[in-house]
Amino acid sequence: MKTILILLSITSGILFPYGDKYTFLIRYFLMILLFFSFLDININKEIIRKRHFLILGITIAVSLVIFFIIKPFNLELAQTAFITSIAPTAIAAPVIISLKRKKVEFVTFSLILNNIVITLMIPFLLPAVMNRAQNISINDVLLPVIIILAVPLSVAQFIRFVIPKLWNLLVVIKDFSFYILIVNVYIATSDASTYIRSNLASKLDIIFFIALISLLLCLFFFGLGWLIGGKNYKHEASQSLGQKNNAFTIWLSITYMNPISVLGPVFYVLFQNIYISWELYKHRHK
Repeated sequence: MKTILILLSITSGILFPYGDKYTFLIRYFLMILLFFSFLDININKEIIRKRHFLILGITIAVSLVIFFIIKPFNLELAQTAFITSIAPTAIAAPVIISLKRKKVEFVTFSLILNNIVITLMIPFLLPAVMNRAQNISINDVLLPVIIILAVPLSVAQFIRFVIPKLWNLLVVIKDFSFYILIVNVYIATSDASTYIRSNLASKLDIIFFIALISLLLCLFFFGLGWLIGGKNYKHEASQSLGQKNNAFTIWLSITYMNPISVLGPVFYVLFQNIYISWELYKHRHK
C-alpha cells in the first residue's frame, strides 16, 4: 500500500506539478518527520557495534567516490548521485525491522549516529560538491541543518519526560507521519517536473540515467548491508544502510542544489519501498 501511495505521489507530481510553489514547506515537514522519529529513541552503549561505524563510513565514502567517478562525464549527474548516496538511515527503518521481528535497537542507533554525523558533515561537503563555494557558505548551511535536527530532538525529548500522557498518544500515531513523506515526495516531484519541462525537455536521457543510478545504489546498499551484518545482524545492517532518509536529501536538493538533483532521492524512495515491500511479503509468507 505504501509503495502504491508513493507511486501515486510521483505520478501526481509529474502530471499535476502544482506543488512547486510550496517547496518551502519541505523543511518544516522534515522537522515533523524527525520529531516523530525521535519520540522513542533510547541510547544504550550495550547496543553499539563496530558495524554501526562501518555503515556510517561506507555511506560517506560511497557518496564521495561515486561523485568523483561520474563528475568527468556529467557534473549534474555526479551531484545527483552524491546527494542520493549521502542520505542517512531512514526514520522508518526501525519500524520495518520491528515488523520483521529483528533487533530494533541496532537500527535505532544507526538512525541516531548516521543522521547526526551526516547532518553535521553536509555543510562542509556540499560546497565542494557544488563547485561554487563562494556562493554556498558553510555557515549558511550549517545553522539551518542544526536547527532542523536539534529542534525536533529537543521537543520530542521534552514531551517524553515532561508531558508523558501526550508522549504516549504521539507514539501511538507516529506511523501516520508516513503521509507527510508522501506530501514531500509530491512537492519535490512537482518542482523537478516543472524544472524538466522548462529546462530539460530535450535532455530526457539524463532522467533515465538518474533513475538507473538510483536503482543500482539501492540494490548496492541493501545488498552490502546483508554482507556487513553477517549471521547475527544481516537484516538490521541491510536496513540501516539501504533504507535512507530521503526527506532530508530532498530538502537539501531543493534548497542548495539544482532541481534536477531531487530526482535521485525521489527515485530512491520508489525503489527502496518496492524492495521493502518485497522483503515484508517474503517475511509474512515464512
